[in-house]
Amino acid sequence: MPWVFGYGSLVDRSSVEASVGHQVSAEHGPFAARLPGYRRQWNLGAHSRRRPEYILTDENGSVWSGDVVFLGIEECDGCSTLGAVYWLDDVDLAILDHRELAYDRLLRTVVPVTPIDTIDRGRVDELSVHVYVPKPQAREHAAQVGASGVIMARYLRLVDSAFRSLGADLYAEHLGSLPPTAPFSVREISRRPAVAGPQA
Repeated sequence: MPWVFGYGSLVDRSSVEASVGHQVSAEHGPFAARLPGYRRQWNLGAHSRRRPEYILTDENGSVWSGDVVFLGIEECDGCSTLGAVYWLDDVDLAILDHRELAYDRLLRTVVPVTPIDTIDRGRVDELSVHVYVPKPQAREHAAQVGASGVIMARYLRLVDSAFRSLGADLYAEHLGSLPPTAPFSVREISRRPAVAGPQA
């Protein structure tokens, strides 16, 4: 079973569980870890039409369409990215691949904040993990949209809550390493499925 490293919304257990469709047991994560050689940036941009399965609405409840920006990572000598790891199965990984369409999935090595007692390898102080890195075209998109790009406030709140759950010291580290949102704007953009599920 693969390990997956998240540094934004994937740090949040409820977000992962909502995507994979089942609960993640405590022995499967999340466990705080650091990815050496990378730093976070607001460097993933995409137009909302890229995900037609969702409808976005603005602060007034009107349907909204535009460029959205999310956290990604970039290589950086001497840097380290704080995040969390999960132990998931191959089916879960395929689901996350669909969720993270604008990212490439790479294999990298992370260092847990404290050694992890793994089910398959015993106690470890480093792990080979899958990590999602923005595709080149997504990075270019974020760079091109500039001030017209929007960071969803709900996304910021989700990331904030996820890192709070790791404890006060790691939350402070998260805040200290979170890149500024400028030049992008932060807006209350909501998201819902484009097609309602069957009625009970």
